[in-house]
Order: sequence, then structure tokens, then C-alpha cells
Amino acid sequence: MEPKIVSREAFQVVGMKYRGKNENQEIPQLWRDYGARWREIEDVINPEVAYGVMDNYDESTGEFDYVAAMEVARIEAVPEGMMSWDIPEQTYAIFPCTLATIRESYDAALKKWLPDSKYKHSGGPEFELYDEAFKPQDPNS
Repeated sequence: MEPKIVSREAFQVVGMKYRGKNENQEIPQLWRDYGARWREIEDVINPEVAYGVMDNYDESTGEFDYVAAMEVARIEAVPEGMMSWDIPEQTYAIFPCTLATIRESYDAALKKWLPDSKYKHSGGPEFELYDEAFKPQDPNS
């Protein structure tokens, strides 16, 4: 599968963070918790678009940071229990997938496509983008 390559300017998100390996479906639980609170975030650019931002992967433990978030125009106040994250300007490879194929898509992108491509990982965060067409209850969404 060949991804679409795009550049994106820096942006900011606010959301709820999890650190771990997602061994017990902690990320879906984070999204449920976040879903109950996202309206507390100020200056949301588009309430129909959410981000799952990942970074700080520790190869020795398998742990990583994951934030369920929304893009904001500016950060004035961060609700208690949430955090802000500055996402730097980067070039991204876009791999469309569904909830059912997300793990498989990550593996194909990072273990197969990236090593065989002319690109290298920037060391910056990766993200999932859930647009207005996304339906969280549908594994084929």
C-alpha cells in the first residue's frame, strides 16, 4: 500500500493522556473517558475531528504516550486532568485504515513501508485522525 505524502504545519492539541502498552484496552477506555469531557476544551478548531497522538515510544518496555485530543486555535486554559501538546511541522505518510485494521496498518507502515521507502522517521509524534465520517461504534469505520 502506497501512502499519500503530505506536509503539515505545526499545530496544538488538548486532550487526555495515557502512558503504557495498551495491553488491556486502555486506549479505548481513554477515548470513552475523553468523550465524556471533550466539551471542556476551549478554542476547538473543529469539534468533528479528533486526534490520537502517539510519541515517546520506549523500545525496551514497549510503552508509549497516547493522547486522545482535539486541535485548538490557542491554549489559554487546559482542563484539569488534561494536557496540551505542540505538534511540530512535519511531513506525514497517510495510511487510511479502519478501527479493525489500525494495528495491522501501523505494523505495515513502520515495519514494511518505511524501511523500504526513501523516508525516515522524524522522531516526532505520529497521529491518527478521526474525521467527521468516523463512527466509533463501527469497526469498519
